[in-house]
Amino acid sequence: MRWNRQEQLVVALAIAAAVVAGGLLLVLRRPSPPVRFVEPPLPAELVVQVDGEVARPGLYRVTHGSRVEDAIQGAGGATAQADLSAVNRARVLRDGDRVTVPALLPASPTGGSPRRVLDINTATAADLEALPGIGPVLAGRIIAYRTRHGPFQRLEELLQVEGIGPRLLQQLRSALIVP
Repeated sequence: MRWNRQEQLVVALAIAAAVVAGGLLLVLRRPSPPVRFVEPPLPAELVVQVDGEVARPGLYRVTHGSRVEDAIQGAGGATAQADLSAVNRARVLRDGDRVTVPALLPASPTGGSPRRVLDINTATAADLEALPGIGPVLAGRIIAYRTRHGPFQRLEELLQVEGIGPRLLQQLRSALIVP
């Protein structure tokens, strides 16, 4: 049997289509290379700010994995007026952290023992209201913010609470800590 030109062309096109389809099947069915997630390298050094009751406040470079105590020692250690019980010295530092060592507060106006600093993450509304510049409404906003967003990581987060500006935050620095 002899095929004419048109029949030969149809057969050739059919064979070509089969070859292309087979090639596509091989490519599409080939397993893709495994995906590997690569963690970016951790910085060798962190930069932290140390201030408050330390010998030499300022910016310090510490190695990755350093703790608050390392930063305090790098700043010359705490002064005699420092309230180290208000600082979580075992906390691992992150790049950009601020470590504030508060001073022991003077005795309360009614006499008695020195006032203690408050942990912003555990302070009650009544505790907060006892601070200068904070009334019931602002204390409620601080508690609501903490409930909605989780524990404060830095005192600067208080600036996100409506009614707290830089000036009030500066006043509160000696009375509040983030452990």
